[in-house]
Amino acid sequence: MSTQSSRSRRDFLQKLTSVVGGTTAIVATSGMVQAAPSEKPESIEEKPTSKGYQRTKHVDTYYHLAEF
Repeated sequence: MSTQSSRSRRDFLQKLTSVVGGTTAIVATSGMVQAAPSEKPESIEEKPTSKGYQRTKHVDTYYHLAEF
């Protein structure tokens, strides 16, 4: 057996054991972790809706001074 094939076999087995070990850890802990349903607050304060763009006296003054 050559050194290269022996080395590649070792690398393969190391990667395989890492994947198997990681998968086992995930499977073992996934059953324990469960999310609890979140409760909605009973009263939700709504933000006042804006009226949008309004052309007022100070806006007209700005447009006049900016020469639009």
